[in-house]
Amino acid sequence: MTTMIRLSNIRIGTKLMVMSGLGILLVVGMILSLAFGNVSVRSAQSQASIYQDIELQLVNAKSSLRGLQVAGRDVRLAMTSAELERSTKALDERRKEVEDYLGPLMTKLPAGESRERVEKVKAIADQYMAASQEIVKARKELVTIEERQLDAISRTAELNQLITRIGRERLVPMAVEMDDLITASVKSADALAGQEVATAAQAMTSAETLNYAMGAIAVLVLIGAAIFGSISIARPLIALVSPINELAAGNFNVRVDGVGRKDEVGQIATAVNAMAVRVRDTIAEIKMSAMEVNSASGEISHSTTDLSQRTEEQAASLEETTAAMEEISATVRKSAENAEEANRSASEARNVADRGGKVVAKAVDAMAKIEESSRRISEIIGVIDEIARQTNLLALNAAVEAARAGEAGRGFAVVASEVRSLAQRSSQAAKDIKELITNSNGQVQEGVDLVNHAGTALSEILASVKTVADLVADIAVASNEQASGLDQINKALMQMDEATQQNAALVEENAATAKALETQAQSMDERVAFFKIDSAAVAAPKRAKASVEMSMPVVTKPEAPKAAPARKPAAAAPAKRAASAGRGGPVGRMQTALATALDAEPEWKDF
Repeated sequence: MTTMIRLSNIRIGTKLMVMSGLGILLVVGMILSLAFGNVSVRSAQSQASIYQDIELQLVNAKSSLRGLQVAGRDVRLAMTSAELERSTKALDERRKEVEDYLGPLMTKLPAGESRERVEKVKAIADQYMAASQEIVKARKELVTIEERQLDAISRTAELNQLITRIGRERLVPMAVEMDDLITASVKSADALAGQEVATAAQAMTSAETLNYAMGAIAVLVLIGAAIFGSISIARPLIALVSPINELAAGNFNVRVDGVGRKDEVGQIATAVNAMAVRVRDTIAEIKMSAMEVNSASGEISHSTTDLSQRTEEQAASLEETTAAMEEISATVRKSAENAEEANRSASEARNVADRGGKVVAKAVDAMAKIEESSRRISEIIGVIDEIARQTNLLALNAAVEAARAGEAGRGFAVVASEVRSLAQRSSQAAKDIKELITNSNGQVQEGVDLVNHAGTALSEILASVKTVADLVADIAVASNEQASGLDQINKALMQMDEATQQNAALVEENAATAKALETQAQSMDERVAFFKIDSAAVAAPKRAKASVEMSMPVVTKPEAPKAAPARKPAAAAPAKRAASAGRGGPVGRMQTALATALDAEPEWKDF
């Protein structure tokens, strides 16, 4: 029991890490064992491969030595120079092959008997080549004697005996010894390769046996870890399922066991119990809020219906006012049109008077010019009269002088008499013209005076016409301003009518929304009833519901629409909302909240 309590205090993560660590260690051990076995096997296989390569090179060297022996035999049996040359060349080639095979073996073979045998074979091969060179030298001399057919029978016999003795006493024993040594080396290399193969097989077998053993241990450890995990992890977690299912079913009166544990299961149990308590408290508050919302939604529905009726009555009044303003606007618009017509007539009369004044002014100027012309004509007539008088006097003097002259001045006297007669007639005509001009000057002066009086009268008429035109223009401007103002008032009334209609539609939507809210509140009551909480948590919502029903005001339907009061200053709205905030019941609080959000009056029934 004490052990289980201690295990329950270990965190699940630590337990999983321990179990996983054991499994990982076993797997690592298996991997290392397999790796070491593979290293041993690869090492043995590598050594076996080396010995097999040595064995192959020894076989090749043995074959080359056999070739060397065959080449030595051919040298001993060569009868002609060509055969000797060919045999000598073959001998050199086999010697090179032997050196090529035996040279690398000296570095591959370890120090010991095998290397000594190979070194001895190489030394014997060198001696074999030296003896073969002696035979080649003797055979060359023998072939030369035979080809030249020299009389050297004793030398020939001596050379043949030398070749035979070298072959029998030296070459044959060396060939046998080399063959034995190479054969022994091949057998030794083959034995070493077989030994390494056996070692590799044994290492593989040992590695497999160790892996099987560690695998069995790993299986046993994992089985124990699974049992340990089932007891210390799965069983406590399974124990959490039942109370959590109870919570999911809505029963928040259950408690989850395992709070005293120090692992994650204990933390989950503590968190679930705390969640159950908080959810239970929240559901109790939701139930109380649902009852308040249900009650408030009913009151809002009644208030919205009342507001809808008042809005419709206001819309009807605005329609009548709009119609009356349209009639007044038509009348004022007609007066403005008449004033505009009178203004145009006055403007035309003023223009006519201006043109008449200009004509009179021109007539006055013309009469003044005529008076000036008459005066100048009178002066010219005076000059003509004076000339006629002077001419008459001259004619009289001429007549007196002609009378004095007598008969000689008779013709001159006649001329003087005619000139005097003309001068008298001119003087009489000038007097008549002057009299006519004088009478004309009087008439012109009277005409000038009349024209001046007419100009003064026209100036006075023009000033009066201008005054009348200005008054008519002022009347037209005022009429247009009145018509424009009435149009704006009419537009404002139409906008108010449209806004009132929209408000009526919004009020109807609000009524439908309030009804839907009431339905949703009832549905929320039914849904919240799904959760099971203790009676102490339910008592508070019941008391709140009783206080709500006692504090709910009664909404009465108005008998007639009231006149819209003047809008109060904005500063008075917060004070009124603060006063209404102290009222009991959810409706007062909801009205205050909505009024605060909309910056409006919280008393909805005062329209």
